[in-house]
Amino acid sequence: MTVWGGEINYEKANYNGAFVHAFVDGNQIVEIAPTDHEAWGAAYPANGRAVQFEQVEVYGANNFAHELVNAAYYTAYKMNEYGMFPSLAQSDGTGSLWSHHDVTRYIANGKTTHTDPDGYWTNRASRYFGTSYTMNDFFELVKYEYSHL
Repeated sequence: MTVWGGEINYEKANYNGAFVHAFVDGNQIVEIAPTDHEAWGAAYPANGRAVQFEQVEVYGANNFAHELVNAAYYTAYKMNEYGMFPSLAQSDGTGSLWSHHDVTRYIANGKTTHTDPDGYWTNRASRYFGTSYTMNDFFELVKYEYSHL
């Protein structure tokens, strides 16, 4: 079991209140549930219409960079599997790529106040690379991965 196996066990035991389809870190992608099942990680209406994964906190520049690539690959792979093309979340509810923060801003109507992964990405990108990392950056990486499937 990985060092984050406890998170997987927690989600399996609490799937009615906190549940995502997969976990991603710098080394692997672990899908714990079929992605056609509703997740409980982002609030309605995102729960019923999104493949959701949790990025596990990693340390070190190499681990963080690999985690981002793994997350982008998983996202692109699932988009391709479902016949979707990468497009950023929009305030009118359209778009195929949503962060938890996008759900909070655009469609949750107060059902969630989460802003992840913004803080995590900002912290790690600043600490390890002296720069920022945003949803726009992730979108570019997803498009890259999608184009190479």
